[in-house]
Amino acid sequence: MKIFDNMKKTIFYIFTAALCLLTACEKEPTMAEKLVGDWHCTAASTDAEIYVTFRAENTFTLYQQIGEGAFRVYNGSYRLGAISDGSTYVLSGEYNDGTAWGTSYELKSEDTNCFTLTGEGITETYDRVESGIPAEVIASSVTVVKSEGEDWKPFL
Repeated sequence: MKIFDNMKKTIFYIFTAALCLLTACEKEPTMAEKLVGDWHCTAASTDAEIYVTFRAENTFTLYQQIGEGAFRVYNGSYRLGAISDGSTYVLSGEYNDGTAWGTSYELKSEDTNCFTLTGEGITETYDRVESGIPAEVIASSVTVVKSEGEDWKPFL
């Protein structure tokens, strides 16, 4: 019986050590993985309400409201590239009508819940929206097919 008890203890210790090793080796998500999700612009260089969804297949949906009007919805694709320092990235894209974003952005993020975009005199801070884009934003949105020729332009 004593041999059996020692064997159980040994198996328990091996199992515990293996479990510790597996949890210690958890991989840090890449910037592309961190970017996927719903975001709300909490600091921008203009007075607008902005939400954006980035998807893993490199597509996005931008919701923006300037003033009292309805939210405008813009769809398109994006590209994310690393700068050589490994902590700064370049985010660029185009709308579904083929129009490029107004600028490429330098993207910096300290964690998975916030990032900052900087480009040509523009600095915007986005916070993750765990609960998703608010239903009232989606319900009151007007989809824009062409991103040029309007009185105002999309923010990206």
